[in-house]
Amino acid sequence: PPGAKSLAQLVLDAPATVQPGDRIIIRNAQASRTIAGATVLDPYAPARKRRSEARLAYLAALEHWVTTRDTAPLLAEAPHGLARSQLIRLTGLALPPVPTTSKTLPTADGDALLLSDEAWLTLQAQILQALKRFHSVAPDEPGINAARLRRMALPSLQHGMHDTLYASLIDALLQAQHIGATGAWLHLPGHSVQLSDAEQALAQRLLPAISAGRFDPPWARDLARDHDSGEEMVRQLLKKLARQGAVFQVVKDLFYAVEQTDALAALIADLARQAERGAVEAAAFRDATGLGRKRAIQILEFFDRVGYTRRVRDTHMLRPGVRWQVSHQ
Repeated sequence: PPGAKSLAQLVLDAPATVQPGDRIIIRNAQASRTIAGATVLDPYAPARKRRSEARLAYLAALEHWVTTRDTAPLLAEAPHGLARSQLIRLTGLALPPVPTTSKTLPTADGDALLLSDEAWLTLQAQILQALKRFHSVAPDEPGINAARLRRMALPSLQHGMHDTLYASLIDALLQAQHIGATGAWLHLPGHSVQLSDAEQALAQRLLPAISAGRFDPPWARDLARDHDSGEEMVRQLLKKLARQGAVFQVVKDLFYAVEQTDALAALIADLARQAERGAVEAAAFRDATGLGRKRAIQILEFFDRVGYTRRVRDTHMLRPGVRWQVSHQ
């Protein structure tokens, strides 16, 4: 009715250049009657979820910017941060004001991600909660790799511009010792698998033998024979060492040293960079390692299983934004 005020989303027949705060007049098709006057809030309106609580809160933050030139509410309504380039487009300012209580994270494309301190703490809490849940359902596991933790804790975090955000969150949690890292596994502080004195003594003999095998380490039965130990004892100890992050179990009874697994992960990354569309074929990996086809496929399937790569038909591709946690870092 005349004099009433409401939010509306306009769909135009042709592109229009507008910014938040621009004033417009809406007329009928013949331009003979004025329907309404309006103030632009969001030039980048979404096609879906127009009436969701999050959407209405974001529009309120834009309206606050239009009237006060305060960007703090905009960042508060961006749980995964707001690109500086987007803030420039929204404000029309080359150097938009940024609240002092916010973080600026450079991105790989030369942009920057702006994040409120509250959002930063909320994302850290989500990661810690996901780790706690993982330990509760898998107490015997040494931890979880970074890529899988991202999918569990922050499933809506986009790859690309948010890769830097996730890496920064993990680095900050590690530096603050809110989480720990054992090899490629992330875990809560104090979470570990303990060895008895006898197991520790045997492990000190087994680990050098596994490391010396490089990409073709001895099987559990061979280790048991060479070190005059029971096969089942060696097998159970190796599983404990895998839960500690001291070795990686590729297939049943075959364990790889951490440094050799790091080298294999780096080799896969190199092959992916050289391959068309980043697809690593088993034959190329076999030739690069000097192993047989069966072992090469077992190793590639191991990296699929831990979330470092994913299988696409007969090839293996690095997961977007993945980063192998090298053992000495």
